[in-house]
Amino acid sequence: MTKFSRRTMLTGIAGGLVAPSLIRRAAAATTLKISTSFPNDPKFSTARIWYDLFLPRLKEATDGQIATQFFPDNQLGQEADVVNQVKSGVVDMMLVGTSIWTNIVPEIGAFDLGYIFQDFDHMRRVAASPAGEAVRQLLVQKASVHFPAWGRNLGARNFMTKFAFKTPAELAGKKIRCLPNPVVTETVKLMGAAATPMAFGEIYTGLQAGVIDGLEHDAPTVLSAKFYETAKNFTLTKHIHTPFGAFISDRTMTKLPAAQRDGLLKAIKEATDDQFAKASQIEADAMAELAKLGVTVAECDRAAFRERVRPMWDRFVERTPGAKPLLDAIQQTANG
Repeated sequence: MTKFSRRTMLTGIAGGLVAPSLIRRAAAATTLKISTSFPNDPKFSTARIWYDLFLPRLKEATDGQIATQFFPDNQLGQEADVVNQVKSGVVDMMLVGTSIWTNIVPEIGAFDLGYIFQDFDHMRRVAASPAGEAVRQLLVQKASVHFPAWGRNLGARNFMTKFAFKTPAELAGKKIRCLPNPVVTETVKLMGAAATPMAFGEIYTGLQAGVIDGLEHDAPTVLSAKFYETAKNFTLTKHIHTPFGAFISDRTMTKLPAAQRDGLLKAIKEATDDQFAKASQIEADAMAELAKLGVTVAECDRAAFRERVRPMWDRFVERTPGAKPLLDAIQQTANG
């Protein structure tokens, strides 16, 4: 066993959560390095759940010719750093939401506009439209990554805070961590908070140190990352329904033999569909578990928040004209 693989395995063993792996790497023609910022929690981590669904399908679809190395918990660096590693082919795949790619492909920021989607089914209808397909092509052209299947985070983004609130006015001056993404940052700011961009790996210590008063994320991620240990109020703002999935380096896709490439894409699409079907129940289970842990799960005046954020949609199209087909598709598919 090499030093590198031994360290990777020990990391999982220490947490009692060793991710499944394809042990017979010597027999595999290709090994893919897969990174994510999500925790290594098989029950509530978006990426780990997806990965566990993906592995058996990959083995079947490629006859065991592709093995994997899984690096959760920012082991290979913060998301922005890993984006560059995926572009260059140093990392083969990244399991992440679409938000992190907005700085490279501004058009994909339409999926982060506050209150733009009714639910995740609405989001996926847009993703399946010609406008959604055009965004996938832009990812290849501008970011050198392939996005084979539009999945979803395990829940809508909500606020997890050290204080209770129901209205925008009650967020005034409160520092809420948001993604380092201009669309999400503006959304949180319009909702009334002091938007504080921060890497995912810095949230826990930021809460502990009082650098932030809260964050916005889905319930399963809040649970798996243990943010409930410091913040005790989970408010159902439901402001963003973020796509999630596997982003593959174009260099990796180019070097794979055709049969392996086809098998990889098949496994990704099947795992993504399976996770999409399971996600709502996982979100419900996570919120129930948070309540058991002493977190207050509460409703808020979503109509008031939506009214404050709505003008941003038109401004986004003015700044990013290439996103207009997406906004048109969002309106056209709103009622199913």
